[in-house]
Amino acid sequence: MFGQRRGIPLPTTAIGEASYEHGIGSRGEIGDDHSSKTCRAELLSQVRNPYTFELERRGAQVTALDIQNPDVTVFNAVREIKNSSANYVRCGVYDALPEALGTFDLVLFPGVYYHLKNPVLSLQRIRKLLKDGGLLFIEGASTTDYLAEQLNRVLGLPKSRVSSTAEILDGMPISFFDIDHKIYGDWSNWWFPTTRCLEAVMLDSGFRNVYVELKKNAFYNYYHRRLMGRAVADPAKPNPAEQEYEHDVISKDFTTDRNIARFRKPRFDRLLSWLPPVLHPTAKHIRRVVRGQFSGGE
Repeated sequence: MFGQRRGIPLPTTAIGEASYEHGIGSRGEIGDDHSSKTCRAELLSQVRNPYTFELERRGAQVTALDIQNPDVTVFNAVREIKNSSANYVRCGVYDALPEALGTFDLVLFPGVYYHLKNPVLSLQRIRKLLKDGGLLFIEGASTTDYLAEQLNRVLGLPKSRVSSTAEILDGMPISFFDIDHKIYGDWSNWWFPTTRCLEAVMLDSGFRNVYVELKKNAFYNYYHRRLMGRAVADPAKPNPAEQEYEHDVISKDFTTDRNIARFRKPRFDRLLSWLPPVLHPTAKHIRRVVRGQFSGGE
């Protein structure tokens, strides 16, 4: 959801409690410590979330974005009943570009990233939608508790060890790509990160002051804990490099420099020491060919 408030505080914890399934949570209070500012904001994923009209009630100019038909999701009906002027853009987050939508001071991204096969690209796009210093509030599923349960089962550990296993796993930047839809049994779910993994992705996608916590959502209607967090758009990274195709972030200069360095004599001699003698002639031939393609001395 994108919205603009006109000197009116954004919602506090109550809006998280009002969000049926995707509450932002107490740490992620919208309006926390910045209620005196004027903010333009966006909500990504309108379905089952009342953020649009709550933000508007508090004085925001709001844009909601979702891939679904607003008639089917009853957004249009509610907008008419409430005499709302909120805008609705029907598109996916990959297509949410500042050239068409403008930039925002606040982006809410609840219950979406784990439905995406490319969540990293989605966060990179969100960063480009945010003004420097703008705020992102994010909420979604985690793999931590599920993996802890599975690991304890495989290792034959008692159930009392699940929480300690989860704590260890949650500090690792790992994720679970749920191709078999085992966690929730939902065909639309794909990417489940740990807390540390989501933090790392957000930092790499152009955010700073990243805070993510693993906790039960407001209504405890999920078996596993979920991730809730916030971050600030880093002015030093206004356009994070996007990797839409394999290896397109590996520039020619980078590749050239790395190959030259890799085949300098000291490193090459170390490589030879690791190889069996029978492969030395082949390795030396490869070195001559590669060095003939790139400039650089020994």
